Amino acid sequence: MTDAATTAAGGPVAQPVVVRVTLPREFWRVLRVWPDWLLGMLTSMGLGLATGAFLYWNPFATQVRDPLTLIVTIVLTAVADASLTNQLAAEPEWAIRVLAAGGDPARLLRVRNQVLYVFEAGYAFGVAGLVILLTKDHHWVKHNWPIIAELPLAPIAAGNLASVLFPCPFMRLRHRLQATTTWPRWGAYIGIPFALTSLGTLAVMAAPAWIEQRVTHSAEKMHHRPSWLTGDNIHFATWLIAVPVLNLLIWAVALKAANTLAHLRRDHLVELMRKHTALAATVEDLSLWGAVKALPGNLKEIPAEVKNAAVAEIEQVRAVGGQLDRGLERALARQAARFRARHVAEPVTDQSAGTA
Repeated sequence: MTDAATTAAGGPVAQPVVVRVTLPREFWRVLRVWPDWLLGMLTSMGLGLATGAFLYWNPFATQVRDPLTLIVTIVLTAVADASLTNQLAAEPEWAIRVLAAGGDPARLLRVRNQVLYVFEAGYAFGVAGLVILLTKDHHWVKHNWPIIAELPLAPIAAGNLASVLFPCPFMRLRHRLQATTTWPRWGAYIGIPFALTSLGTLAVMAAPAWIEQRVTHSAEKMHHRPSWLTGDNIHFATWLIAVPVLNLLIWAVALKAANTLAHLRRDHLVELMRKHTALAATVEDLSLWGAVKALPGNLKEIPAEVKNAAVAEIEQVRAVGGQLDRGLERALARQAARFRARHVAEPVTDQSAGTA
C-alpha cells in the first residue's frame, strides 16, 4: 500500500513535535510560564535569607558577623534545596513532550542547569551585596568572589543524579500533604542529595583551602622566592582555576551519569510522570490550612502506603540492576571470547616459528 493510500485509509500519522531545548528558549519559557518549581526555588531562597537573619541577629547565642561564613551558610541553605527543583521531572507534561519527541535527557538537564545557575549565582552575589551593607566590610571580596560563584555547582551536580535516581515531580505543599504515596520518594529525593550536597561542598571547599595553605607555607620558606609567587596569585590560582575545574569536572561526571541512567530508564520516567500527572488531577483542591487539617486522617494510611511504595521501589532498583548486570555479563563474555581467540592463535604462531 502506498503512502497516499495509507493516508487516505487511516489518515495522516501524527508525528511528535520536536521541542528544541535551548538556553534562551528555556529561560524565556520559565519567566513566561512561572512553573511551580520556580516558586519553590524562590521559597528556598527565602529560607536561606531567614537562616542568615537568624545567625546575624541571633538573640539566644553568639551572633555571626564574619561575611564569608554568613554568605556560605545562606547560599548553601537555599541552593542545596533549590537545586533539587531543577530536576528532569519537575514539569511532567513538558518533560514528557520533550522525551517522547526524542529529546536528549542530557541536553534537557544541561540547559536547565544553566538556567538554574543564572538564578542561583545572581542570588549568591545579591546575598554578598546585602552582607556588605550589613557588616560594612568589603575587603574580603577581592579574594573570595570566586568562592561565591562556585557555590551552586556542587548542588546542581547532586540534583542531576537525584532527578534520575529518585524522580519526584514537583508538587505544591498543599497537594503534597494529601499525596502521602509520594512521601517515600519525596523524602529520599530531598534528604539524600541535601546531605551529599552539604558534605560534598564542604569537601570541595576544604581541600583547596588546605592546598592553598600548604603552598603558601612552602613559598614563605623559599630562600629565592619568585616575584610572581605572591599570596594573591596563589589564592587566585587555587580558587579561580583549580576549584572551578574541579567543580566543573564533578558537574560533568554527574551529568554524564544522569544521562546514561535517563536513557536506561526513559520509558519508566515517562510512565512515572504520566502517573504523577493523573494523581495530581485527582487531588482535592484544598487550601494549605485545609490540607494540614486533613493530615491526621492521611497519616493513618501511611504505613501501608510506605510498605507498598518501598516494595515497588525495590522492584524498580532490581530491574535496573538486572539490566546493568546483563550488560556487564555481555561485556565479560565478549572479553572472554577475545581471550579464547587469542589463546587459539598463539599455538599456531609458535608452531610456525619452530618449523622455520
